[in-house]
Amino acid sequence: MMWTKTKTVVAGLAFLAVVLAVIIVKYGFSPAIQDSYFKLNYMHFQTVPANLLVVRPTHFTNDSGNFMASTTPKIGQNVMRMLGRNVSLEQVVAVAYGCSPSRIVPPTVKPAGNFDYLVTVPYRQQERLQTAIKKKLGYAAHWVNRDADVLLLETTTADPPGFTLSASSANGNVAYKNGKYQFTHMRPAVMLGFLESSFKQPVLDRTGMTNFYDFSVAMNWRGPNGPDQDQLESLLGNLGLKLEPATESTRMLVVEKVR
Repeated sequence: MMWTKTKTVVAGLAFLAVVLAVIIVKYGFSPAIQDSYFKLNYMHFQTVPANLLVVRPTHFTNDSGNFMASTTPKIGQNVMRMLGRNVSLEQVVAVAYGCSPSRIVPPTVKPAGNFDYLVTVPYRQQERLQTAIKKKLGYAAHWVNRDADVLLLETTTADPPGFTLSASSANGNVAYKNGKYQFTHMRPAVMLGFLESSFKQPVLDRTGMTNFYDFSVAMNWRGPNGPDQDQLESLLGNLGLKLEPATESTRMLVVEKVR
């Protein structure tokens, strides 16, 4: 009798395993998360499995940074993947809400330590990352207009020398050639996000340049971290632009604890 009961239990467990396997395959349950998925490498990130959404306290003590990659699993389909390794709460929130960390107003009570995040789901990536931050970390964010220390991007002359009016038939494009980043059919405001990340302050466009232009920026800096602030100011000066400090009302993202 004992042997029969044991046999029945084993058979039941085997049947349950088969059912779970069918459920996992049919409904696409995520595989176990591996630390190797978090390499800051574009080609490697392309191979990370799909349908993953992770926000967790970091597993790493070195190599921090955010990373994004675009994949095309099917013709005509473009999926944006997002990864962060050993980054601050502000950096995770900035990615989830599509803004520069300089526009984040941190919560009064911040969590200790940094975080990892991984998003390879095929749709509503930022919205789902926002939900995960709220559920896993207990923080949400909302936009408000408030006074803040900002930098104003202005022209130094009425006709900045670094810009050529673009042909109306041209397509917007950024390319790297002969040691320069070449911008085609774009407004100066295209640089705002990069400037905000570099100067760690909101940057507002006050150039009044609403047409589309062709211009280039010489890559005359060295090292993985990009140009420093003095180099950036020199690059802007060559284009006929400058940054002026000010205090103005601007759009900021306020992060609050929800539990």
